[in-house]
Amino acid sequence: MRLPHNLLENVGLLTDGPKELIASLGEGCGVEEADEIVRLFSLGLPPVTSLKALAVMTGYNPGFIWSLVDRPEKYYRVFDIPKGRQLRRIEAPRVALKLIQKWFSLHFERQWKPHDAVHGFVRGRSHLSAARKHVTAEWVVSVDIENFFPSTLKTDVRAALVRLGYRSEESLATIERLCCRYERLTQGAPSSPVVANIALDLLDQKIAAIADHHGVIFTRYADDIVLSGRDRAPANILEELTAIFEGTSWRLSAQKQSVSHLPDRLKVHGLLVHGEHVRLTKGYRNRLRAFRHLSDRGAIREADQRRIRGHLNYSQQIERGG
Repeated sequence: MRLPHNLLENVGLLTDGPKELIASLGEGCGVEEADEIVRLFSLGLPPVTSLKALAVMTGYNPGFIWSLVDRPEKYYRVFDIPKGRQLRRIEAPRVALKLIQKWFSLHFERQWKPHDAVHGFVRGRSHLSAARKHVTAEWVVSVDIENFFPSTLKTDVRAALVRLGYRSEESLATIERLCCRYERLTQGAPSSPVVANIALDLLDQKIAAIADHHGVIFTRYADDIVLSGRDRAPANILEELTAIFEGTSWRLSAQKQSVSHLPDRLKVHGLLVHGEHVRLTKGYRNRLRAFRHLSDRGAIREADQRRIRGHLNYSQQIERGG
């Protein structure tokens, strides 16, 4: 059975509220579970209090639910895609698991208030909104979290779920299993972005405290952390950032750390930020000029039309000020 996509908006999926879910569970639903169902509904969180509750809400066979939770590794397609000169490993959940993860993602996002500095995977924010925060900077420090999703472990996921409002062991154990493959988040699961953001919240607060201490700007777009300011970058800023990650599941990539000062170009998420507005790099503008020339000649292959149109629309968005 495939769960209809339009039901994902419903916090109880196939059930319309706590009374219906409790009644559907019958005598097997004790007082404690009933109270927890009511509490989670009131918080707007998927009331995954037991495998039976999950089976009732999804309409999936209880045996299939058990298999999803007990052996989630089976329910992924694993493949590689090019990323620059390297390959990125994608672990894409199969339909039934993907729909459950989408359900989690939708309601977790609605109930979680991200830090103001977080722009990745947040509705209404983007790499462009992050770059804008750094406009008129005179220096930029950029670091990157290595293997962001796979480095987020099941223990981090559990801590994120607790922050959201989950309490019972069965809820925590069930949801963390459904969000993880081999006890970590995956690149490819729709639940990974919001869960990783929640898991990283305490570190975001610590980085924000460093930024406040130095009087500088801080943003994080997914795994990309940027600080910027006027005059000169604080001498030990990279060491301070690295120290925050000690003792955690995450590490900063040694190959993706940079400190740039004017008159060198200052780039944030592929955009130039020194000046009054975010701007495209010279290399990207030259690429767009070539695309426009080919487009005017009608020399763009049909297979490339959509991709190139996307580049041109993006450039127009930047030129209009976003």
